Amino acid sequence: MTWIRRGMAGAVLTLFLFVFLPVARAVTITDSAGRTVTFDQPPARVVSLVPSLTEALFVMGAGDHVVGVTLHDTWPAAANTKTVVGGFFRPSVDKVLSLTPDLVFVSGIQKEMIDALEGAVPLVQLDPGSVDESFGQMRLMGRLMGCEAGAEKIITDNRQILTDIRKKTAAIPADKRKRVMRLMGRTSIMTPGADSFQQELIALAGGIPHGIKRDGAVISMTDAEILAFNPDVIYGCGGDKEAAELLYANPAFQAVPAVKNKRMDYYPCELTCRASTHVGYFVSWLSSNLYSAEFSIRKNQIHPDAVIERTPVSLDLAYVKKASLNHATLYDFPSRSLEVTFTSPKTILSTLDGWRENITTVGNNYMPPQCWRLAHEGGFEGMKQDIFAMLGVKGETTSFLFTGADMDNFSKKTASFKDMSVTVLATAGVCSNAMRMGKDTGSYYEPGTINILILPNMHLSKRAMSRAIISATEGKTAALQDLDVRSSYTPLVNPATGTGTDNILIAEGEGVSVDNAGGHTKMGELIATAVYEAVTEAIFKQNGLTANRSVFRRLKDRQLSVSDLVGDSTCPCNASSGGAGTPAYAKLETLLLDPKYAAFLETAMALSDAWERGLITDLSAYKGWCNQMATEIAGGQVPDKSFTGDTDLPKPLGLAVDALLKGIEYKK
Repeated sequence: MTWIRRGMAGAVLTLFLFVFLPVARAVTITDSAGRTVTFDQPPARVVSLVPSLTEALFVMGAGDHVVGVTLHDTWPAAANTKTVVGGFFRPSVDKVLSLTPDLVFVSGIQKEMIDALEGAVPLVQLDPGSVDESFGQMRLMGRLMGCEAGAEKIITDNRQILTDIRKKTAAIPADKRKRVMRLMGRTSIMTPGADSFQQELIALAGGIPHGIKRDGAVISMTDAEILAFNPDVIYGCGGDKEAAELLYANPAFQAVPAVKNKRMDYYPCELTCRASTHVGYFVSWLSSNLYSAEFSIRKNQIHPDAVIERTPVSLDLAYVKKASLNHATLYDFPSRSLEVTFTSPKTILSTLDGWRENITTVGNNYMPPQCWRLAHEGGFEGMKQDIFAMLGVKGETTSFLFTGADMDNFSKKTASFKDMSVTVLATAGVCSNAMRMGKDTGSYYEPGTINILILPNMHLSKRAMSRAIISATEGKTAALQDLDVRSSYTPLVNPATGTGTDNILIAEGEGVSVDNAGGHTKMGELIATAVYEAVTEAIFKQNGLTANRSVFRRLKDRQLSVSDLVGDSTCPCNASSGGAGTPAYAKLETLLLDPKYAAFLETAMALSDAWERGLITDLSAYKGWCNQMATEIAGGQVPDKSFTGDTDLPKPLGLAVDALLKGIEYKK
């Protein structure tokens, strides 16, 4: 592979140039900084330091070429299997170079990294200022990686969604349009500047963005500016809830409609902060939340409810006539369902429907986030009947489960012993409403469900079907425990036992009669085994969780970040501060790239769970280990000083963080 860098380093281009050389597949590109690079074949080893570009690489089909990512790259699922080279603002130069990349994707914000890597490895810098520029850069990446078709599909799909939303919002009168503010910040109230693509996303959703004439990725808002804009809806992500508390606590803002009516919405940061493959998805979700009343009126639909494609699902069961994964449009949004049709009516037991007789069709339906508020507007029963009508099935002979986990991420697993087998079809999402029963308070959340369909190849009595629910539940919980899935409510101290909206559906099957499906029976064992394997795989597909995920992801699962551990309250989106400003932040992040210190912190997490359960009461030996680690990092003795102080961290975890920070502080 040859690569050539030419001048123009100071230029910023919004129009990208593509020159195809007449030999082999040589491609010359010019990036956002005016840097010109030539490749005679697609780069085989790529490190991406920009999450939005990482996402695009995987979706367009170049994921196998990616060898290194940042700790923020958790989607799609396969990104979690790549080597982590550090955070977005301060990745490790040594870690990047150790992967011997043919190409590194960077952002202009990463000035120190660019200076360190320039000349040592080819760099491509891409900084979109708008949605259209983002699409243009995806096209550039597609040409560079030999994935032109994949890149074009991303662009086409997103443009179609944006066109649909424009049509749906066109009929909303100007005086009914919502004033929308994107909230950012930690200790102060901030928002994207006038030139940010995030303001464009609000407009694309049919909202009215603020009219402040100041540019910048992030700008501060004065009280007077907030009151003058008077937002109807405010939205943010992640730690922006801290800035929201400032709004709620300020008496001056109590008459602001968004504060008065509690219209403060939160979305995944992977959607709000990236102009990437999910632009259309996020805009449609935001728009549906802004105008749920208008969108729930059926005459306002622009597409008929209809199944677009039925993909067969192979099930080796004599009583299954057919099974398919259906892609459809419902209320103008994507709907996906798993549908299983029996050869003759069956008795089923569903934790959603109860006992049902004469059932000919069972399934699991994915309700996308765009439909969640619409379901509240029109009622769940009404939506269920609309889904059945779209699929062409009758409610009296159909039993479905419903989930917020994408049906494209379902898992099918079969466990067998001699002539006995059980097939399980499962979906799982555990990052929004996972909980620990017996510890967490019950409350309703949007679907984030673990749904399990159980299809035995023998006939289960009602007694066996009832007992199978316990075997399946225990198999599911075992999968969550082995993955260290955390409670969404109390993640620091509690592993999850399930989510708040899990459901199981089991069919009676046919053939040899079985009267027990408990843990000591073969049928119970097979049910639990198939459930365990299916739930484990479905969680990976939906949330990217694996047992050996990075320490940074383990922290995130506990709603912690490196910033939290060092007490840095800087907003990660604030580029002017370098994202997370303290020297301790960068040093701790780098330290945790070392498997030894990552394992030390992971051990502290495991020990903390045992401590919280009362299984361990004496930490004296562990304290000695912590002191040993601090001394090793520092290169000498360290004083007995606490850096974490009076925190909410479980004691073993707090001691480990103290040890790491002391080692960093007193390093010789």
